Amino acid sequence: MFVTPRISRRKTPRRGGVGRFLGGITLFVAIIVPLSSARGQSTKSTAKTKQLAREIQQLVVELGNNRRATRERARRKLLSLGPGILDHLPPPSSLKNVATRAAVRRIRRSLEQTQAIRSAEASRVTLEGTFPLEKIVEAISRQSGNPLKLVAVPGALRSRSFPVRFDKQTYWDVLDRLAARTGLISRPGTAALTPGPTPDPVGSIARPGPFRVVATSRTPRKIPGSDQLLIPLRLAWAAEPRLRPLYLVCRPADFRARGHFRDGSSRPLAPRSPDATLELPLGSDDPRLQLRLDFQSAAATPLKEITLVGRANVWLAAGTQAFRFPRPSQSSKSTSRRAGVAVVLQSAKFLPIENDRFNAVVQIQVNYESGGPAFESHRIGLLYNRAHLANTAKQRVKFSRLETPRLGDGTAQITYHFKELDGRPADWDFVFEAATLIIKVPVPLSFPRWTIRPPTP
Repeated sequence: MFVTPRISRRKTPRRGGVGRFLGGITLFVAIIVPLSSARGQSTKSTAKTKQLAREIQQLVVELGNNRRATRERARRKLLSLGPGILDHLPPPSSLKNVATRAAVRRIRRSLEQTQAIRSAEASRVTLEGTFPLEKIVEAISRQSGNPLKLVAVPGALRSRSFPVRFDKQTYWDVLDRLAARTGLISRPGTAALTPGPTPDPVGSIARPGPFRVVATSRTPRKIPGSDQLLIPLRLAWAAEPRLRPLYLVCRPADFRARGHFRDGSSRPLAPRSPDATLELPLGSDDPRLQLRLDFQSAAATPLKEITLVGRANVWLAAGTQAFRFPRPSQSSKSTSRRAGVAVVLQSAKFLPIENDRFNAVVQIQVNYESGGPAFESHRIGLLYNRAHLANTAKQRVKFSRLETPRLGDGTAQITYHFKELDGRPADWDFVFEAATLIIKVPVPLSFPRWTIRPPTP
């Protein structure tokens, strides 16, 4: 389901259509490009961009033509050019012709939806040969769009060459294989490979699309007043770093757990609360955030292993646009528009504190050009949690808290509080990342068999 974020006070989510995973898009990146070739390609690219801009301009004019066939041909042609033309389409508000304005708005929305679908696919990597580790990491980062880095890795290991053969493999498959090959680890919540002790294989891993989910089990324990054991399962979620997951929703009834017992038998395990609806925020990098699923089994037969299949729905903020306001301490009220979103910097206050440091309070208003199904007010923090201050030294400071003084239909006023900043107020820019679309992505899950701890006596 595609949603242009609109703010309301609704307390229950509005149900809608279900999206689906599509095949991934493979991006091919050459590691070395001759300089002369790169210059020639740059010149050709600039010429093609100008030609495309002229073509789009003419097609937009034809959208207001008196002949229906001409209008329809222009509409189809613009859609066929794909989301890459979004930056070349004029803002609907700048068009005087009412019909043209409405047509451009519909085309823009359709292309943004296409772009959102593609962003929810797993990124894929193709690379074959023997390369230094740092070059492999650079290629993975370029092809996947994920800012993968090497952190605290010795120079000798960075320059050491490894043979690789990745053929349209997903980001998570590639990352896990590279970590196993190099002895490095990928810490939860980071886009980095770093030295560290190899973790013991615990639980089971699923890699559906752009997600990596680790299923583990806690020690089973007796349910008071019954002959049943409680089997607590935990699902730790990670999305590709380029994505912006907001939250997931699932029901225990949508999962099927099967127990494999020490006597050689196997049978389904009953969910503890099948009709419950579980929700987990995914906007945090905290690896301790895990989805809890509880099942139960007869205590008389010792459980040895378990398999689990199921599904969940993940809501992603897609089509993210970055709005940068340089030196807000010195500027008056200003507005920036992009992709159907207008962000107004209403005020910026920098308040001195001790030791030449200061706090900052920045207030903005976000206006969406068109409406859509409501994004519930209790999830506002997830939708507007991408804002920071950045200075000339490339430091980024995330806000300490946010407030929403006013919410309306398609509009929101947000106040961000920043603490203990260094330097001068004039050194800092304010950056806000707005989600232009919200999509609901069904995630199928299948976890191979893993061992369960013995129950507590």
